[in-house]
Amino acid sequence: MVACIPRTVVALAFVLLLASCSVLHGGPIQRPLSYHVRDVVVMADAKVPASVIAGVDRRVAAAIRTTMPPAGAERVILTVKVDRFGHGHNARRDFLQAKYTVTAVSIETGKPVAKGHFIANSPTNVPGMEEEALAEEMASRIRFAFALTVPRLRIVPPPRTTSTQLASGVEVAEPFAATPPPGPASPLAPRSAYVQAQPERTVVPPVQLPRSQRPSVPPRGVALEDGASGTVRLGTD
Repeated sequence: MVACIPRTVVALAFVLLLASCSVLHGGPIQRPLSYHVRDVVVMADAKVPASVIAGVDRRVAAAIRTTMPPAGAERVILTVKVDRFGHGHNARRDFLQAKYTVTAVSIETGKPVAKGHFIANSPTNVPGMEEEALAEEMASRIRFAFALTVPRLRIVPPPRTTSTQLASGVEVAEPFAATPPPGPASPLAPRSAYVQAQPERTVVPPVQLPRSQRPSVPPRGVALEDGASGTVRLGTD
């Protein structure tokens, strides 16, 4: 028991010495070196869906195009190799997970200058969305590690195709005019707001009898007999 006390004191003194060295000689955390990334290549086996491979390549390539390269930085090409693809463990056993390695290869020398291992998990397990979500998680870690800019989403609307010509074989229905029920019109409404449908009038042409069937006109001064028919003209001829 007594022998253990000096060992504890020595260990405590050693820890205090390291802490004092880190405080006296320690400095701010230095950022990792930046590179002029020119292109990206994604490699994976047949187990990895093509949508994941294409999604990572498309997102990282878009970030490379929108990033302003630092002056004098070394030109490199990023190679992304998916080492393991599957599902997570425990609480994330229903979500996709990918373990991949990113290597920055110098264009001048052809040798790797930086290398990192990453693990990305899909934030959703909805079919049809989990693969794209995993690709975004993988690309976001690559953008952060190599100081790449997040590209803005630009939605280009499709061109409008306006035509005044009707397609052949299309029947155009006549417009239907609804007749409002008759009733007192509002004094504020215009007169043309309520139009009542009028029945069509049938015009009957006059019937002209031949001369043989026309009634005879008795001469002037002759009285008409009872039961006879005739015409009387007023005025002078």
